[in-house]
Amino acid sequence: MTADFSIGLVEISGLGDAIITLDDMCKVANVEFVATERRLGGRLVTLVVRGEISAVKAAVDAGIARAKACGTFKAAQVIPRPHKEILPYLHLDEDKPVEPKSETAGTHVGSVTEDNEKPKPARRGRPKKTA
Repeated sequence: MTADFSIGLVEISGLGDAIITLDDMCKVANVEFVATERRLGGRLVTLVVRGEISAVKAAVDAGIARAKACGTFKAAQVIPRPHKEILPYLHLDEDKPVEPKSETAGTHVGSVTEDNEKPKPARRGRPKKTA
């Protein structure tokens, strides 16, 4: 019961540095950016990529190098052929898509369907005056 791909995770402090790090990761190797977890209002960001083991290792190494150069590296991990039980936690379960409970719970990257669209929040403040 294992997946036929590998997963790489890089944890960084700072949303801006995470975006730069992800850019380097995707340029270095043929990996797919699949998810991100944001905590503390974007001050702690975990990037998740997947692909073949060699590509994922190269991407994670590039991510570590960029994050260390920025001084924002926290942690990194490569999981070769992860067990299918952890895929829903990383928003990778193809049978049952997981929708985050809030923005801070995580952000799934991919196409948005009409079923996944959320209603717009109610307008705050005073109601508009009508003439």
